[in-house]
Amino acid sequence: MTGLVISLRALHLGALALLVGAFAFLLLVARPAFKQGGPERGPAFEDLDRLLVRLSLWSLLIALGSGILWLWAQAAIATGKPLRQALTLDVLGSVLTRTQFGHVWQLRLALALLLGGFLLFREREQDAKDWIALRLEGLMLAGALLAALAWAGHAAATREQVRVLHLAADSIHLLAAGVWLGGLPLLFLLLTRAQRALDPPWAAVCREATRRFSVLGLVCVGTLTLTGAVNGWILVGDFPPLVGTVYGRLLLLKLGLLLPLIWIAARNLLRLKPQLLAAQASGPAETLRELLRRLARNVTAEACLGATILVIVGALGITPPALHTQPSWPFPFRLSWEAKKNLPGVRGAVTVGSAGALLSAAVAVYGLWRRRHRPWAIGAGLAAVGFFGAVPLHSLAVDAYPTTYLRPAVPYSALSVAKGAHLYEQHCAVCHGTNGYGDGTAAPQLSKKPADLTAKHTADHTAGDLFWWLMHGIKGSPMPGFADRLSGEERWDLINFLRALSAAEQARTLGPLVDPEPWLVAPDFTFGIGVGPAETLKDHRGWAMVHLVLFTLPGSLPRLEELDRAWNQIGLAGARVLAVPMRDAPQIYQKLGAHAANYPIVVDGNQEIVETYTLFRRTLAVEGVSPPPTHMEFLIDRQGYVRARWIPGERPGWGEIPRLVKEINLLDKEAPRAPAPDDHVH
Repeated sequence: MTGLVISLRALHLGALALLVGAFAFLLLVARPAFKQGGPERGPAFEDLDRLLVRLSLWSLLIALGSGILWLWAQAAIATGKPLRQALTLDVLGSVLTRTQFGHVWQLRLALALLLGGFLLFREREQDAKDWIALRLEGLMLAGALLAALAWAGHAAATREQVRVLHLAADSIHLLAAGVWLGGLPLLFLLLTRAQRALDPPWAAVCREATRRFSVLGLVCVGTLTLTGAVNGWILVGDFPPLVGTVYGRLLLLKLGLLLPLIWIAARNLLRLKPQLLAAQASGPAETLRELLRRLARNVTAEACLGATILVIVGALGITPPALHTQPSWPFPFRLSWEAKKNLPGVRGAVTVGSAGALLSAAVAVYGLWRRRHRPWAIGAGLAAVGFFGAVPLHSLAVDAYPTTYLRPAVPYSALSVAKGAHLYEQHCAVCHGTNGYGDGTAAPQLSKKPADLTAKHTADHTAGDLFWWLMHGIKGSPMPGFADRLSGEERWDLINFLRALSAAEQARTLGPLVDPEPWLVAPDFTFGIGVGPAETLKDHRGWAMVHLVLFTLPGSLPRLEELDRAWNQIGLAGARVLAVPMRDAPQIYQKLGAHAANYPIVVDGNQEIVETYTLFRRTLAVEGVSPPPTHMEFLIDRQGYVRARWIPGERPGWGEIPRLVKEINLLDKEAPRAPAPDDHVH
């Protein structure tokens, strides 16, 4: 079924490209070119015009037939039925009326029928204006028929923020491909006709047609490059999905075929076209015929490459986009500046290697412009680029695994971190220690000291690296694999905890004064206050800061009353107070009694919030890790970053409400310093 759908899509795209290309070729290339041949070429142009109109009609019929078969195959895929069972009015009607593909198919059918009626029942043109108007109408209808395919593809399912941009880019991409690739067979047709009846007027026609099609191709290639970059950014997004997914590799294959196609077109533009333009009509006919033969041969190669690209486009249309597919990294290494920049000699190697590669590239470019020294300059330059380029690449290489760029399946949330903490206690603490310093009870008996999970190097590894190690262990170390003991979700929970543990060590620098740089991601959490729907911390992004208060009764009661009196003042400054009991949540309202506050008291989900946020209790004042305090307060900005922390006893602190309000006001006036953090760790 997959092969059938790819074939039908490719046939449909090819027919529509030829349809668009025919009208564009007549208007932009053939008519102006035949004017250069003089009035004696008028009958030949009329013959070509009739032929291309008939070709357009046949292309439309092929597009209609392949479109109907495509609908049939799509109905079978959507319902999971064999092709024979999918060919019923109920199934086809359901696909046509209940799916985006069906709605777009109906619109495109109407456009196709309108264009067919236009081609079959058009009246004879009275003058040049009629001729131009009718062909222009045909081009517009054919272009709309081709561009509407974007609304039945990946662009229609893109996230709402970029959907309009993606639809526009995809539509323009299709039109540019149709004009260029659809015009190639027609240029070949014109050149072969000229070879058979070569005379001075035909030579003038070929020269002008080649010049015009070269300019048209250059515009189309530029448009394809720009719109393709937009589509790639939206559907692929990064290098790992480009090389690590089926969609990305198909896209690389498409680009790989596009490069020789562009090279052939550039050769036609830069070498054959000038020779053809310079050829005198009075010169030897055989010389001109040979130029036309070479040009036609190159155009044929372009058309064959274009047809292959259409097949790949057909496959891309039914392949999940790379951005929505888990990448499998194909190389045993990756490049990481962050992981290697502080190692001895790395900065020097990168500097020297980069400078050498740039100078070598300049030598190669010099060879392109200097014919006399071309062979050795290009060869030596490229060899030197490879040599010098390998120096920084080798310096920045770190081990990588198939899961290195795997996207976490579990969000970075308090619930996940709390689950990970319990898993860590069961499986990891015996070696890595309760607090992650590599000082567990089993550490002295191991052949190699366990890693300090709070050190910076932990953050240098991707979440996918950690996932691989948790599955298979670390080669050459006592670290075992846990694939048979931890499910995939549990491994992600454990990774979320390890990320929070590493961040907690860096959080020693946090204090009551707002940190100038947002870096500590606030783990998201879902909470309930006893009545009403559940909320999340993420819901506050963009509109309110959060003053998160972890408290214990009765010791925190005076502070809660103080915050209650200042509740309106804090709210006017732009922050919302969320109070989370560190214990006895079910009885908290009973214990508060008449002291119940205006701000929300989190009841549901409090335990996970407390277990996660008390990780960030490490301070510079205490070496190691102190026991969890009975009261902590955090200030979280509108982007979702923890920017300040106060533990009673710290000076200066928030014991006086004006100090707290001052810090909130600072954050309120601050322009966003960083994008909102991702929902997952990386």
